[in-house]
Amino acid sequence: GPVVEAPQSVDDAFWAAAAQPHRIARFQAMFAGRDAPEKGLGVLLRAWEAAGLGDGAAALVLAGGGSFAAPGGVHAIGALEPSAMRNFYAGSDVVVVPSVPTRDFLEPWGLVVNEAFDQGVPVIATTAVGAAAGGLVRHEQTGLVVEPGDAAGLAAALRRLHDDPGLRTRLGAAARDAVRAFSHDAWAAGMGRA
Repeated sequence: GPVVEAPQSVDDAFWAAAAQPHRIARFQAMFAGRDAPEKGLGVLLRAWEAAGLGDGAAALVLAGGGSFAAPGGVHAIGALEPSAMRNFYAGSDVVVVPSVPTRDFLEPWGLVVNEAFDQGVPVIATTAVGAAAGGLVRHEQTGLVVEPGDAAGLAAALRRLHDDPGLRTRLGAAARDAVRAFSHDAWAAGMGRA
């Protein structure tokens, strides 16, 4: 039968609203999710260390449920209310979605991508993230895409965005434009066609 696309969406009016940026360091990367093996947090922590960004001028913020281990330059802030989460997105230079496939899990989408894009924040995602496979995170256009489990590749992507504010600005602006096609109205229209 026919295949109908109904794009994944979030409340764009809320996530794109003016925020009070919460920034811990001059360069801030953010992970939003739970501490589970399939979310790739272990890979991200290895990449953060390999990137050499734990010098105090950069911070990795871990937002979400679980008991995060927090080495140098890493700030585990726990679960946040949506408005506080929006403020952390607004204060971040990049959001990282390092999901890895497991026997029982493949990241179906990653709505944190939509939320970050609504604030004009680029994303580094792995090819295992549905938002990358589905075309929202496009390498070198709205973010950077790396292979799952590749800590060295993720470290290089983090370092690249750290070192190139112009690239961050360009990717963030394109991300904000791209996420408009992933609205509740587009989702409802797709469901209606189905």
